[in-house]
Amino acid sequence: MAVAGLARHLPAAGVAVVVCSSRRAPAGLQWPGGGPTRRPALDFSWWLARQLPELARRTRPAVWHAQGGPGGVLLLRRPPGAPLVYTANHTYRQAHGGRWATRPLALLEGRGYRAAAHVLAISASTAQAVVSDHGVARDRVSVLAPGIDAALFHPPAPGEREPATLLFCGRLEPVKGLAVFTALVDELAEERPQLRAIICGDGPERDRAAALARRWPGRVVVTGRIEDEQLAAQQRRATICIVPSAYEGLGLVALEALASGTVVVAHDVSGLHDLAAAGLLLVPPGRPRALGTVVRELLDDPARRDAAGAVGRAHVLAHHSWAEVARATSAVYRGVGEER
Repeated sequence: MAVAGLARHLPAAGVAVVVCSSRRAPAGLQWPGGGPTRRPALDFSWWLARQLPELARRTRPAVWHAQGGPGGVLLLRRPPGAPLVYTANHTYRQAHGGRWATRPLALLEGRGYRAAAHVLAISASTAQAVVSDHGVARDRVSVLAPGIDAALFHPPAPGEREPATLLFCGRLEPVKGLAVFTALVDELAEERPQLRAIICGDGPERDRAAALARRWPGRVVVTGRIEDEQLAAQQRRATICIVPSAYEGLGLVALEALASGTVVVAHDVSGLHDLAAAGLLLVPPGRPRALGTVVRELLDDPARRDAAGAVGRAHVLAHHSWAEVARATSAVYRGVGEER
């Protein structure tokens, strides 16, 4: 969604764009899927690295812009003929610490960042990780968060917001904290018959989500993966959006909820911590009682929810306009071009 949003707004900033992603590529260069690692992000990177000479011949770019997260999108090849701008969505160290299993990928990631003329980190936490963990000079790293489509993610119409409805959005995997969410729903549903929950997303923990729905039939809805328009509708429907991740590069789900005027309760971790000024209510990870207390207080205090939602919406409008992000990105393109 971030790539599509940036590509849609860059032309107004005077930049012509050719997109090559796992879903879209110039004619004749569409990624066929699959690959040697059986990890889609790395297999797409492996394919893309082999296509760089042909892409350069066809498009003759003034600047290459890679969206990485974690890095390594271009693997060991520097794109030919033009400088590289690299967006860092998060790093392997943010995601996995210093685990031995991911150290080879972290080394590969670091090569990608250091090959770039400039790195755009989506949060201050990610910028610090790029500098401290990968040795990139601080003056070659800027913080530039992605935009949010505030026309798509907007506050609900009267009566659209449902009472006592908790929302979880994201990939259904341990790092996103689905187990924390399901435990919270089990606890609150027992004491509050009116409580409802919505789980949006897919992934290896889909069975955990389905089990919650079976325990609370008619009160828990599991949507699976949904399109952006449907996600926006669920954000408007929810009373509270819960983001119990173990880390985030920034936390786009939280920003989309805030744009919808929905109050967000999140873990105080890398990435999400950077959104404190946006009005997130942050709870230390590993403190389920504290999380439950904050959620209960919000369920019982609609005025506080409305106030927090208004602060969040205002923050998104002020700091996450796609037009402003496109202008800032085009300025970086011009800067690296002038340095050649």
